[in-house]
Amino acid sequence: MPYVRNLLINKRLNNRSVFISMLISNIVILLLPLVIGFVLYTKVEQIMIANANRSNLAMLEQLRLTMDNQFKEVHQLAQQIIFNPKIDLLLNKDSSEDRYNEIEFIRYLKTYQKIDSGFIKDYYVYFQGSDTILSPSMRTDSKTFYDRYYKYEDMSYEQWSKELLGSYHNMNFLPTATLLRDGGMGMMNNQDRMPINVITYVQSLPVREISNIRGSLVILLDEEQIKDRLKQIEEANQSSLYIVDDKQKLILSTSDEYTLSDDFYAQMTSGTGLFNYILNGKDMMVSYTSTSQAGWKYISVMPKDLYMKPVNGIKMTAFWLFILCLIAGAGFAYLAAYRNYSPIKNMVNAIMQGKRTVKRPSGDEYEFIRESIEGSLVEEKQLRGILSQQAPVMRANFLSRLIRGQVDLSQNNSEESLGFMDISPFVYSSYAVLVIQVDDASGFTPNQSEKQWALIRFIITNIGMDLLNERHIGYMVDLDRDRLAVLINLDSDGHGKAAAELKFIASSLKHIIETRFKVILTVAISKVHESLEEIGEGYEEALAALDYKMLMGQSVIICFDDIKEAELHYHYPIETEAQLMNLVKSGDFESVEKLLDTIYELNFSSNQLTPELGTCIFFNMVSTLLKIMNATNTGYGGMEEAGVFDPIKQLQGCNTAQEMHVKTKRFYEHLTRLLQSERSDHSDQLLADIKRFIDGQFTDPNLGLAMISNHCGKTPQYLSTFFKKASGKNITDYISKIRIDQAKLLMENKALTNLQIAQMVGYTNDLAFIRVFKKNEGVTPGKYRESLSTMTVYESETK
Repeated sequence: MPYVRNLLINKRLNNRSVFISMLISNIVILLLPLVIGFVLYTKVEQIMIANANRSNLAMLEQLRLTMDNQFKEVHQLAQQIIFNPKIDLLLNKDSSEDRYNEIEFIRYLKTYQKIDSGFIKDYYVYFQGSDTILSPSMRTDSKTFYDRYYKYEDMSYEQWSKELLGSYHNMNFLPTATLLRDGGMGMMNNQDRMPINVITYVQSLPVREISNIRGSLVILLDEEQIKDRLKQIEEANQSSLYIVDDKQKLILSTSDEYTLSDDFYAQMTSGTGLFNYILNGKDMMVSYTSTSQAGWKYISVMPKDLYMKPVNGIKMTAFWLFILCLIAGAGFAYLAAYRNYSPIKNMVNAIMQGKRTVKRPSGDEYEFIRESIEGSLVEEKQLRGILSQQAPVMRANFLSRLIRGQVDLSQNNSEESLGFMDISPFVYSSYAVLVIQVDDASGFTPNQSEKQWALIRFIITNIGMDLLNERHIGYMVDLDRDRLAVLINLDSDGHGKAAAELKFIASSLKHIIETRFKVILTVAISKVHESLEEIGEGYEEALAALDYKMLMGQSVIICFDDIKEAELHYHYPIETEAQLMNLVKSGDFESVEKLLDTIYELNFSSNQLTPELGTCIFFNMVSTLLKIMNATNTGYGGMEEAGVFDPIKQLQGCNTAQEMHVKTKRFYEHLTRLLQSERSDHSDQLLADIKRFIDGQFTDPNLGLAMISNHCGKTPQYLSTFFKKASGKNITDYISKIRIDQAKLLMENKALTNLQIAQMVGYTNDLAFIRVFKKNEGVTPGKYRESLSTMTVYESETK
């Protein structure tokens, strides 16, 4: 016995030593891929870094060459304009009377415009003496140009005039800025009103003068053109690009994530190069190149881990290969160590893993396996009974996700999978979705509790299924308390027959429900689709069609095919808004109502709009209402009596466009009546204020409707109409009369010339003065002065 026991112990120890030796051998073998992977990773890392550096520098160099060609175009344009013979003549003029040379110069500018390739957005020349700006498309003064054509978002007119036009610039490029464009005479479409981002090139004139600046050439470079070139490098390298000038000022960047410091710029000691730098705690690879055309530097900043990503991928592949080999080797060693275990023992172990509470059998293992299989069959039968009870819930959930396109049909379209949820297979080739909206259930029951709503949905579902299942396959899905969706598998040939069949089903269901149960419905119908995979698209189409209930009213059938050609614009121009504001301010509600009805008819009766644009029209008209209240200092408190404290929320509560129209007219009626009561006293004060301002400013050549409206805080159109109605004269005629009366008094002084008198009463030249004087007095100033001399001689002779 001791001998046998020692033999078994030795055998067990030998088996263990064999297992350990096999395990050690496998581990040694598995170490080889790790060593090879480490060497490979080191080599690949070096190659990838070198390739990334060469690629970055090559792309930046290509960008530099492209931008140098563009800057040559800018300098060529600048040289042609600066050395034009007309420019010195116009720079030395102190008034804007030399119209002939200005027109000739504009023609020259138009010829220069032919070299524009898109990089140059626009250009103009400013003449300080005459305060005139000339461009290829216009002539105007600086104030008008800034207000109506190009207004810098972060720069006032005074800053623009002083820093950009009044300061010395020698071929300077200013950082990117946003221009707000009001429209002007040459910009009448919406696209030309959009803000643009530009880089401004400025050259003071004359070129050789540093202190005596008499003008400036301004060229606007399209930032989008530069960003398009930068985007190629940015997308290729996933890097951030920066353009700085020779003074380290940031001109343009594609990202605001990093701030470049002086220490960063100090690393760039040559015209081209690359270096490593830490920004925001991240290790960055920086490459740069310079251009001599504009003195700019092009800088690319790319996280080092981006181009290290392929290397890290190889590293991870080697690591997982090592893990896989280790696991495979361990498994092989395990199988070799236990190769004498019988299949039955393995099966028992598998059963024990699934039934941890069962004790290991001490006797017949076959009996243990039989009992385990029988127990599993009983458990499966019980589980199937539980699942059959949950089938309706699972079916509703599946159909809800199916119509929304959230089901992987490649795995769930089999007969077995659908039958498990009590869903018949879809056998026809045409599919569509109906969305049913309950608009009004008060005719069915005044008590609209959850129980009553459940009954309404039950009625619609049963009647709908009866109609569908006569020829087709259909399923109803509850979406909300008052909304259901219908998934239909149509048995029809061709889109035309399928569309007609859908309309017939919808109209039949709507007629039965509304006639028998007094429940008002709106039904939206999607297009007919040829595959179940497109059913999510059909659901979105039905919802889009249902949105048109706002335009078409309740209790209708809306097909997506009928509304897909809707126009994407509406009629509410600025002129109409201004007319509406003036009518409200004048207190004429009858005209206001007619104008509101006209706007509604033009948009909703003649045009087919989207629901979003239809809602936008009313929001715009409410915006106009708020503008009038702000302009007239009418507080919300004055509107509370009519319940208009929150007009936006009240419009959102409307279901149809007609309701919004009625609500909007009610807003305007109350505001018009309110302003009408305050209008009388205000009109007298406004008229007196206008006359006082004209009497005090008639010597100013700039006095006009715009200047007076700016003083009074009113629009020029409103002010002109008001003055004509209140005084019986046009503002221009009134100003002319004041000036001519003063001129007649000055004509008694024979030492004053007509030009001097014209300038003293507010005219810039004697031609305009003579024309206005003759219009008012019937004679020229010279004839009038002769008559004064004759009267003086006659009076002296009489004495």
